[in-house]
Amino acid sequence: MATTSVTAAAATLSAMQALCTLEASHLSMWMFGLLLSLTVLGSSSAPTYPWRDPMTRERIMCQQCPPGTFVAQHCTKDRQTVCKPCPELHYTQYWNYLDECRYCNIICGEQEVEVHQCNATHNRVCQCQEGYYSNSEFCIRHSECPLGHGVVKPGTPFMNTKCEECPPGFFSDVSSSTKPCQEHQNCQQQGKLTNVPGNQFHDTRCTTCGMAKGNGTQEAGKEDCKQAVIDFVVYQNIPVRKLKRLQQLLEQHSTRKYSQGNRAAIQEKFRAYLLQLKEDHLELTKELLIALRAVKLHEIEEEVRKRFNLVSEI
Repeated sequence: MATTSVTAAAATLSAMQALCTLEASHLSMWMFGLLLSLTVLGSSSAPTYPWRDPMTRERIMCQQCPPGTFVAQHCTKDRQTVCKPCPELHYTQYWNYLDECRYCNIICGEQEVEVHQCNATHNRVCQCQEGYYSNSEFCIRHSECPLGHGVVKPGTPFMNTKCEECPPGFFSDVSSSTKPCQEHQNCQQQGKLTNVPGNQFHDTRCTTCGMAKGNGTQEAGKEDCKQAVIDFVVYQNIPVRKLKRLQQLLEQHSTRKYSQGNRAAIQEKFRAYLLQLKEDHLELTKELLIALRAVKLHEIEEEVRKRFNLVSEI
């Protein structure tokens, strides 16, 4: 009976030892697999390329060289690839197995600026200078939005200016590649009268002409009325041909060239000239009425006389 118990205990112990050995074996295999995976993962961080060992003629896999370097010596069966840094004005941008680095061959052209210098890992980078954008490998000046249109997206080195027609209540009286449409001024908020309503091409023109005058404001009132007459005449819906003729009559002693372009452009230049002229032209209002009559703009002439109480003028 005792012998049977001892035999059973020995068998149990032997079975437990075998189980432990098996578990240890499984654990060792798991650890080996983990280490192998880590080794493969580590080696995969450097790309490889196929090569033939010059001594053994055996096919082997060589590690590539990282960006900024090139292959000085290809690998052998016993040694990995030897990499060296790129010399000045040369680069490699990616992992490679080149025998020499690439030359920085990009040269910035006309209307271009350098935004990234040549270095060991990158070629020189150029882009169009401010005010220009790239189009078919050329730098083109940003387009200007014409009168009556404003900038909604300023141009960049890669994109032209984006324009839009000024919506109601807004205007643009200049051709510009940077200015958006501006809101019309509110004459009432300034305590003034609206002389000329604004449109997409010009601002609302305000005036104090015709308003009650206090002490010492008579001369200032005359000047304001003179400007109000100019604004009122200039922004009337006058055909371009007659507007140019009116301009010629009032600028007959001027040496400057007559304004060209569409009506809005001519109006702005004509207004600027008349405002400059009124400073030393005491009879400008009278001359303006005579010119309106000569060009046969009788309705506008009569409207100016009534509106600004100039019935007694010639």
